[in-house]
Amino acid sequence: MKFLKGGLDNLGAESGGFKEGKYGVALIKFPKVCKAEAVYTTNKMVAPPLKVTKAKIKNGVQAIVANSGNANCSTGERGIRDAEWMCAKAANELGVSEKNVIVASTGIIGKYVDKGILAQRIERVAKQMGGCADAARAIMTTDTKPKELCIDFGGFKIAGIAKGAGMIHPDMATMICLMATDATFKNGDLKKAVDESFNLMSVDNDMSTNDIAVLVSIGDKKPKGFLEALTTFCQEMAKLMVADGEGVTKVVKIEVRGAKTASDAKKAARAIADSYLVKCAVFGNNPNWGRVAAAAGYSGAALVEEKMKIWYDVAGKKTLLYDGFAKEFDKAALGREMQGVKEVGILVDLGLGKGCAKAWTGDLSYDYVKINAEYN
Repeated sequence: MKFLKGGLDNLGAESGGFKEGKYGVALIKFPKVCKAEAVYTTNKMVAPPLKVTKAKIKNGVQAIVANSGNANCSTGERGIRDAEWMCAKAANELGVSEKNVIVASTGIIGKYVDKGILAQRIERVAKQMGGCADAARAIMTTDTKPKELCIDFGGFKIAGIAKGAGMIHPDMATMICLMATDATFKNGDLKKAVDESFNLMSVDNDMSTNDIAVLVSIGDKKPKGFLEALTTFCQEMAKLMVADGEGVTKVVKIEVRGAKTASDAKKAARAIADSYLVKCAVFGNNPNWGRVAAAAGYSGAALVEEKMKIWYDVAGKKTLLYDGFAKEFDKAALGREMQGVKEVGILVDLGLGKGCAKAWTGDLSYDYVKINAEYN
């Protein structure tokens, strides 16, 4: 596995983007009509762009248009027409068929899109396809940095761009992730990979209306282990999102093992990742294992208190905090060690079986409140 510079450019896709103020547009064009599949938000408030993409993706995909600054959500029939117009406009500018263009949007909910601004952006980007980095920047909202990634798995590549910093919660978070590969994939591969990556990350327990992950196949390679590679790719992208989460100062990697079942492991990992008390404790450099134990206890996973163990992993050093009962450790010293790191690991062994799972979250800081109090 090798990380390559850039993203979709490594697969021969044309891409570009432009953003001015709050409003950006990204375009991606593939060399031919390609097989594609997508995973969408499970929120019952579904934005029109996702409805349009759901209806069109079965036609095959040759281009994607995505905008930031306006989610085009809760906009009714006009929102559907505007999303369809975006596809038509992008198709015309890129010289492809409208039926093979899909759309994604992110930003403020409840406002109609400004077609004048979008038309100007789409025309500009189509004439100057400056590359994947520009596309990644164009879809940012509260993100502080663009997210592009390409991994060579030895014989085939997976690449993509993403946005996501807030309203990040399992069962699809506020995210757009647009991926391509020069390999083939099986129907359902993307959903399986999402369940082991994006659906195991959390920033703030809020789920958006516009979440979408798309996978496009531009090649015909048939490698072994593609699903495992796709899962790895999605996990790496998820880590980038959590690290750039709104107000996040530390990434928290949670690993649960020894669960009675794999399902129980996921329940416990997600509960710990979602816990505001765990997140606040990490922000305060406070190794409060009681918050972790409580989250595991209410997660719904099978649990025997006397068999559970909890460690904090700070700078590669694991400290056992609980082993059926509270362990003696230097809390002040461990807190000082937490101050100087960007990632903290929490390891929980339930001692009941072989089920295991990982999840990713961020701490909860003062800046998160400030960012979202002012977001409009």
